[in-house]
Amino acid sequence: MMSQPIVIFKDLTSETAPAGGNVAKTSFSHEDRTRLELNARYARSQMIANLLTDAIVWVAGQYKNGTAALKANFKLRAAEAQLFRMSDRELADLGLCRADIPYAVREAASEGVSPEFTTHTAPIEAANRNTSPAIFWAGRA
Repeated sequence: MMSQPIVIFKDLTSETAPAGGNVAKTSFSHEDRTRLELNARYARSQMIANLLTDAIVWVAGQYKNGTAALKANFKLRAAEAQLFRMSDRELADLGLCRADIPYAVREAASEGVSPEFTTHTAPIEAANRNTSPAIFWAGRA
């Protein structure tokens, strides 16, 4: 196998070297090239940091929107379940039939009316408050 002599092309250009192949012909000193390289690295790292920050903010926004949608869906399902537990007479008083419940709940939610549930921590008392035994036995004697 014969070896070929090394040929140096001085008149070719490339993206990295100027015409003639000699980098020393440029007017940049070593310090200038080093400073330029550091500035390029800084700009690249700043661009990557901005992209990462934007990505994190986007993911956080998607998480927030997703959890809000799930919470709203759970509230709507709870409202539907509460209406389905009512008797036909109570639903008729509200002007609904059982087939209208999902539509009515979703329609109310789309208009901005959100179902609210109150929890009672105190004991619930009767509306007529006639709980005295004397009143109960008064007319039975």
